Amino acid sequence: MVDKNLVIERLKGVLAPEIGRNIVDLNMVRDIVVVDGNVVVKIALTVAHCPLAKTLQTDVENAVRKLGDVRSVKVDTTTMTRRELEELKLKLQAPSPSSSPRTSSPVGPGIERLGKRGVRSIIAIISGKGGVGKSFVTSVLASELRRRGYEVGVLDADLTGPSIAKVLGVAGKPFKGPDGSIVPVKTKTGIKVMSINLVLDDPSMPVIWRGPIVNSVIRQLYWDVNWGDLHYLLIDLPPGTSDAPLTVFQSLPLDGVIVVSSPQDLASMIVSKAVNMAKKMDAPILGLVENMSYLKCPSCGERVNLFGESKGEKLASSLELPFLGAIPLDPSIAQLSDEGRIEDYSNPIIVDIADGLRTRAAKRVEQLTHELPIAWSMDPAH
Repeated sequence: MVDKNLVIERLKGVLAPEIGRNIVDLNMVRDIVVVDGNVVVKIALTVAHCPLAKTLQTDVENAVRKLGDVRSVKVDTTTMTRRELEELKLKLQAPSPSSSPRTSSPVGPGIERLGKRGVRSIIAIISGKGGVGKSFVTSVLASELRRRGYEVGVLDADLTGPSIAKVLGVAGKPFKGPDGSIVPVKTKTGIKVMSINLVLDDPSMPVIWRGPIVNSVIRQLYWDVNWGDLHYLLIDLPPGTSDAPLTVFQSLPLDGVIVVSSPQDLASMIVSKAVNMAKKMDAPILGLVENMSYLKCPSCGERVNLFGESKGEKLASSLELPFLGAIPLDPSIAQLSDEGRIEDYSNPIIVDIADGLRTRAAKRVEQLTHELPIAWSMDPAH
């Protein structure tokens, strides 16, 4: 006969999709009622109306049904209180007995690592070479995550060649809130954006700054901005391994890095430099994307390799990185970017990357015992 203890044991095999640990150890199982083979399980979600609640409910139902002698399974949900979230945060911060001590990130002398506040996951998009489409990948990935109901922000850290505001169709100066913090500009779908172009009196004027100023401005664009509660903050980095990327790696609490490449041998060689920089800075690399991988002929459907044979998968393997996918050239991208309507663009590869991002982020949380920010108490549906 099915009883409460058997159900609990079975639920120890169900992982919280956003954390990567089992829901029993996380105290997410709040009540179990078993009457004549009918099972009711109450689960406490970390986020009200979480977009992944259905996934968790299905996992619980499937786990309980495998016990046999189960007539029906019902999964009810509630939401953790702020105090319970704080307790869960402390639980995640505590290292497991089998884990090895974590080494501190190599932050340079005099550079303070900034906190997260209400931002849950911070992902940087990097490439050693310019012109491979980092801003495109950043903007469409942000759009896809937003389309799924997540609260998303984009920080344009490319001070000398900012393009995020243009492709996402935002303009006008950000204003200061009552507390003096900067309020980011929102896109039509609600993505929060901060870019140096939104602050300059004349966006066409060049930014000619030395390293210390670049360092200070990037930190201000992150810390002085009231991002609110975000599930994801994506950071569009400039090419190369100079002051701006170094500031982001040293100052911001990154949860992951996505590397963008293109099929040319030259791009592969220089991208390797950015990957090695991320590894030296102890930044977790989520994987590599090859952009402009091929062109699909609109008439015959034939695949045309304009920049040579695809090398993304081979490059990722040589760098010991997951290969996230190959994005084809699409003439509509340029038009939508020029019109500030990149949020209207969708691509199956970007959809797959967004799916994989959650899984990889959950694994990193489990591996690094990351802290649980207050952002988990928000409602992504708003």
